[in-house]
Amino acid sequence: MKTLFLLFALLLVSSSSPVSQATLFFSLTVSDTVMCQKIGGKCSFLICPFFKRPNGTCYSGLAKCCRPFW
Repeated sequence: MKTLFLLFALLLVSSSSPVSQATLFFSLTVSDTVMCQKIGGKCSFLICPFFKRPNGTCYSGLAKCCRPFW
């Protein structure tokens, strides 16, 4: 009976808000490196190569996401 009460309390707390539920079970954030690769960019720690422009960051802001001009 106590176990059932504890399970019910845990279910109630975990379903109280979508944010707490997301942080309890999995993370919904996508890293900036993955987003850079999805848009066709490449990460560069130095300046972007010739014919490429910076478009965002990689590695949590440590590098630039470089995409072609066209």
